Amino acid sequence: MKNESIIEGQINIFELPIIEVIKPKDKIVKEAPVIKSDKLDNIINSYSDTCSRIVKTFSGALLVELENKTLYFNSDGINEFELPINVGIMPGEEILIANKDKELNYLQKQKLEDLKPKEYIKRKGDANLIIHGEKTIVINPNGWVLEYIQKPRYHENEIFSTGFTFKIKEVEDNITESAINITKNINDNVNFKVDDKVKIEYQGIKSIGKIVRIYNNGETLNVAWNGKQTAFYYKNVRRAE
Repeated sequence: MKNESIIEGQINIFELPIIEVIKPKDKIVKEAPVIKSDKLDNIINSYSDTCSRIVKTFSGALLVELENKTLYFNSDGINEFELPINVGIMPGEEILIANKDKELNYLQKQKLEDLKPKEYIKRKGDANLIIHGEKTIVINPNGWVLEYIQKPRYHENEIFSTGFTFKIKEVEDNITESAINITKNINDNVNFKVDDKVKIEYQGIKSIGKIVRIYNNGETLNVAWNGKQTAFYYKNVRRAE
């Protein structure tokens, strides 16, 4: 029976279809995996007591230095290859663990006296000497003065004042200097020639050798000694009397 109270054009609410409301499914949020971080942490923990040092590079890789080699682990924690010990690192790279220090040598202390900064940075486990400023200056073990734009990463207890005298002992020559008053490198005015006898230091061992080749405008000297032969920067070589 038709409902007479319904005006033409109106809709009877009792005749409307039933609409089922579908509840939205709860979103499942997946957390990002932390496998990479865990791998690197495990590497650090595994070598923390037996290594000389562990360095984190700009790429996120780890350099794990052992007694006779350095293991290179990429940012995914994979050991890709091996390097020798004493790998040079940049001032902006982070030394995570340093169980053994690397001492400054005579050449570095000479250069430091030449530059005369008020203070310098010597990080434990780093063979470089760092001078903080508008540009970061690094004096490496070869006595080379290098400039970097990057800021160094260090601890407050690794900053040292230069307000003291250096005591340097030259074991081979039995020379002891209580202070360095040298304003230029002892080799700046030396013109080396092929067959000259020179004093060198290779892998911590001092020897007498002979110059067999000179190149790079006189800055690189190829020296032969005890059946070995390699190149040296000219400021790291001293004439043998």
